[in-house]
Amino acid sequence: MSILACVCLLLPGMVWWAWLGERQEDPILSFVQAVGISLAMIPLLALAGFVTGLRFSIALIVILLLACLLLVVDGLIRHGFWLPRRYRLHLVIGLAVFGSVLAWRLYQARDLLLPNWVDSQHHFLIIKTILESGGVPQDLMPYLPMPFYYHFGNHAVTALFTALSNLPIGQAMLILGQVLNAAVGLSVYALGKTLWRNWRPALAAALLVSFATRMPAYYLSWGRYTLLTGLVLLPLAMGQAINLVRGKQRWVSALSMALLTAGLLLTHYFAALLLAVFIVLLALGTLLLSLRHLPKVWVGASAALNSALAGVLLAAPWLWRVAQYSLSNPGIDARWPESIETIFTGGNVDYIWKLLGPTSNHWLLLPAGLGLLFALCKRHTLSFGLWSLTLALMALPWGLTLSPFRSDHFAIVLFIPITLLAGGLFWWCTRQAGRLLKQRWVGTLLLVLLVLGWCAWGISDAQDVANPTTVLVTEADMAALDWITENTPPEARFFINTTYWQEGVYRGVDGGGWLLPYTGRWSLVPTIFYGFSPDKDWIGEVRSWGEAASQVSTCSDDFWNLVGEAGLNWVYLRKGVGNLQPEGLEACPGVEEVYEDGGVYIYKLPIE
Repeated sequence: MSILACVCLLLPGMVWWAWLGERQEDPILSFVQAVGISLAMIPLLALAGFVTGLRFSIALIVILLLACLLLVVDGLIRHGFWLPRRYRLHLVIGLAVFGSVLAWRLYQARDLLLPNWVDSQHHFLIIKTILESGGVPQDLMPYLPMPFYYHFGNHAVTALFTALSNLPIGQAMLILGQVLNAAVGLSVYALGKTLWRNWRPALAAALLVSFATRMPAYYLSWGRYTLLTGLVLLPLAMGQAINLVRGKQRWVSALSMALLTAGLLLTHYFAALLLAVFIVLLALGTLLLSLRHLPKVWVGASAALNSALAGVLLAAPWLWRVAQYSLSNPGIDARWPESIETIFTGGNVDYIWKLLGPTSNHWLLLPAGLGLLFALCKRHTLSFGLWSLTLALMALPWGLTLSPFRSDHFAIVLFIPITLLAGGLFWWCTRQAGRLLKQRWVGTLLLVLLVLGWCAWGISDAQDVANPTTVLVTEADMAALDWITENTPPEARFFINTTYWQEGVYRGVDGGGWLLPYTGRWSLVPTIFYGFSPDKDWIGEVRSWGEAASQVSTCSDDFWNLVGEAGLNWVYLRKGVGNLQPEGLEACPGVEEVYEDGGVYIYKLPIE
């Protein structure tokens, strides 16, 4: 069912390929283009439903999928079923490589019961709300008293996958998340093929992304599925912008880029910012390098800009909603070291360096840096080199920052330029070696050995990529959550242990943080998503409860005052995690232990 659901998700993109795709194009490019168009079209259809008030029932979804299937068949009949023989072989090889990457990604997630860390909790809740409301909701009631204005591209796709596969939401998030993680390598291949105009450095970069670098595999630890989806779309949109500047398939590329841009804006705002920076640098670089042929190059540059603007217009209804409710104030800040000594020790230098690791990844920075110099010296890669340099500078803990985005946000996406630049340098060096020895096969062999060796090095460091500290749910927690679903009333309100998160927001420290999304029961900190509410008074109230809970260790007056203020009538604890432990509730008047298993305790409080 999961495989069939993934095939259904691909149908909108397959319609695109059947009618507009090139039969003589690299089939892997066609495949990943279909993936990208599908990831863009699904949230655009969801947005259309939101604007018109249309709700998507299972019957309507089946009708739409059948219509897509008929369009695919009709397009193939009209334009030819078969690819040339050598392209069929390339497709089989490419899908085999993708299958091996996907198997590796699923293996890395083998021990997880629910998606990791705190972001996954509100992603789960949003997907659940979309499924229950039949589309993008106006608000998150009955779970959170706040309007919904978050980017929803990944949530819409995952909700559709969940409905088609009939999987539990958590399992669907994990499986589709790893499919998307594997697809990032395909997108990097597509951008590399466009940049270097050769499949060898593109494949080298894709293999490095899939097996050698910690990112994006480590996104599994954080549950960053929205950014992951954005990073599937980003390289594809960048590639289409380059095609437009070069004058390749102008109207098809323009339409494709508009859709990808709109999908990216609905999927992740930071990834959309990265695309905006690239388009500006691409347009400026193209115009400045071709002043003698300005009218001719302006056509390509304006086509890229206009396509991006068309994408913004497609996503405009949602962007306007975000502008109405968002509390974030974008701005440019500057942060400088206090002295020369603090350049390498102050700020979050150690954390950024850790994000760029492990050792195999740190050494990859050397060929990537040399590849950057190489890219800056070539006309057709100058804009990409400038974009890569911009990302590297923004990843530094010192200098200019674009709030609300931090330097670590840029650091965790650097794997895209790092692998592409390193792959380009490896290809150039090994090709020169082959030419010097007058044996082309020697250069190819050296490239294969170099890339596979680096991949083996990276694999040895990434078998257990899921950080244990980000795993909030154990088997005991899952059993307790299921018990709560079956044995407590829907209006139950739980005390849970909390700790400070960031920007004044508190989070749960164990399975209690999953109470609201998984069981629908209210918990003292209803996921960190409460911080996105435009109601500052309500945020302040929940924040004060979270702070008070983080300091409670017994059934003191502070505990009972909190119980009364928040209207709590249940307690969820895991032994050894959090400030309040089972022994702190012993001999407390009216507190009744009703569940204990595997170190998880549930108590019922007296209701006045």
